[in-house]
Amino acid sequence: MKIWIISVLLFCGMIYSLWLSMEIDDAGIITSKRDLEDPDYYIENMVRRTMGESGEVRTILYADLVEHFPSDDSMDLQKPYLQLYNAVGQPWHVKSETGWVSSGNEVILLHGEVEIWRLDSEQKRIIQALTSELRVLPDDEYAESNEPSIIVHPSAVTHSIGLRANFSHNHLELVREVRSKHKNKTSG
Repeated sequence: MKIWIISVLLFCGMIYSLWLSMEIDDAGIITSKRDLEDPDYYIENMVRRTMGESGEVRTILYADLVEHFPSDDSMDLQKPYLQLYNAVGQPWHVKSETGWVSSGNEVILLHGEVEIWRLDSEQKRIIQALTSELRVLPDDEYAESNEPSIIVHPSAVTHSIGLRANFSHNHLELVREVRSKHKNKTSG
């Protein structure tokens, strides 16, 4: 009888141990298929230019380090910096800590602190936006974030939740919970 009770307890202990080990795996020790995959190539100090149909520069993407993953043909970026050119004026600049580029380069996801700005003809910032987790669609000249955002303009600082950028029309839009503080111009 004692041997039967000990056997049942040992069997229950083994089942419990197996269940615990499966819970640990499910908890995220291996968080994605990407964790198991090595990049097939990498590029240091990358510069990639995208041209329009008539040969004009549309975008320039810089990154300190690019790692390419063959399973989905995507790329991870370290310190990406993107310049978006449109038909009018100076390009838009977008910079972040890390990023990801989809296969075909249709989507760029920028992570961490993201900064967007545009310069005037004298190379002074005329507008700046700060946010995080920005989704950029370079072919559409569009970007968006659902995260807290700030737009800094020479005459105002505006806070919101969410940001949309239409680079082709030189337009930034704050989505919700918008609060603005205007600066007074001082006369000299």
